[in-house]
Amino acid sequence: MASVSYPILPRLMYAALWLLALPAVILLLLFRSLAQPGYRRHLSERFAVYPSASAAAPLWCHAASLGEVHALKPLLLALRADFPDLPLLITCQTPAGRQAAQALKLAACSTVYLPIDLRWLTRRFLAHFRPRAALIVETEIWPNLFQAAQRAGIPVMMVNARMTERSLRRYRRFGGVFRGALSIPEAILCQSAADAARFVAAGAAADAVSVTGNLKWDLAGDAETQTSGLRRRAAWTQTPVWMAASTHPEEEAAVLAAHAAVLEQWPSALLIWAPRHPERFAAAAALAESRGLRVRRRSRQPEPSAQAQVFVIDTLGELRSFMPGMDLVFVGGSLQAIGGHNVLEPAAAGVPVLVGPHTAHFADSVAALADAGGLLQVADADDLRQCVTALLDDAARRTAMASANISCVMANRGALEKTKARVSPCLGSAG
Repeated sequence: MASVSYPILPRLMYAALWLLALPAVILLLLFRSLAQPGYRRHLSERFAVYPSASAAAPLWCHAASLGEVHALKPLLLALRADFPDLPLLITCQTPAGRQAAQALKLAACSTVYLPIDLRWLTRRFLAHFRPRAALIVETEIWPNLFQAAQRAGIPVMMVNARMTERSLRRYRRFGGVFRGALSIPEAILCQSAADAARFVAAGAAADAVSVTGNLKWDLAGDAETQTSGLRRRAAWTQTPVWMAASTHPEEEAAVLAAHAAVLEQWPSALLIWAPRHPERFAAAAALAESRGLRVRRRSRQPEPSAQAQVFVIDTLGELRSFMPGMDLVFVGGSLQAIGGHNVLEPAAAGVPVLVGPHTAHFADSVAALADAGGLLQVADADDLRQCVTALLDDAARRTAMASANISCVMANRGALEKTKARVSPCLGSAG
């Protein structure tokens, strides 16, 4: 592919914005480190400074945070099976993503933070690691990084790629910078036809864009997690048990109002609650306690006691293991205008799923599960309360929804093989 030169004025504006924002970015990282020390650790990596040498020619995969790492997991495992000696480099932007990448426990795999997208930092990053190819997960578009990779002769591919209408509008505002960046990947493997159309509209070459499906359909539902989750649920005395997963601050009151209604009807009910961000763990627990609820936290005891009414999952990487056996799961980021979070994990666990009206980030998954009959979309907090209590009172409907979700997940698998077939030729004789 021919080298891309970005228009000079947009490029200078992009660089100027980064330089102006740099002090604020550093302060934000330090502020976040008050709740999550991981933001303070390895800070030098944000400036492409590394303490040790790199493995020779790794496959570099960028997965911004926890969700992207989970999406990448089945592909990495499949590639490692075909290329057992392939060194791997995973870059992330959050401590949750870094911890999830390290939890994969893949041999010959390094995990570091992605540097800030300034030209000299991206060049130093690539000169240090010398990757053989780059896999960029979902919607991570970094103009200087992409251009530096192209100049270094490193093939760039975007996998499990998605783009919302809001993102498309944002990229268009920056004119030639992002249009130039999107002309660089030799393959953009999209989750859906709508995503593919938006990438082309944002500047990607039409012949580089294809639809391979969502890797998260292939990730969900391993037998070991399902069995251990059901065994855990069977040991609890509470019933019913429902989950609020990946909630945001503006959704917390709605979750507690719904649970209060549940407890009125079922005094022995239990809420499994997982706030999206670690800095909200303590605040969510305190809010529940302020409502007079008996709260236990995963970090302090492994399982909810018989007296618990709310059990807060205040650890990272464990939410999925609690999903099997739930009577229903509400997936947050959807009552608050965030865009939603992954609905496929609870669906594959065989659990009815509820979401709010804001699901743009997972629109195709939500639509597929809703059409199958396994997912319900509520309008607001009051509708959530009514829907939770109605579903908990209707075992037959929950069973039908659970079955529909499992069938839908099975029917939509296949993205893994399509993605692997496109990526493998770039790895040469790594095996």
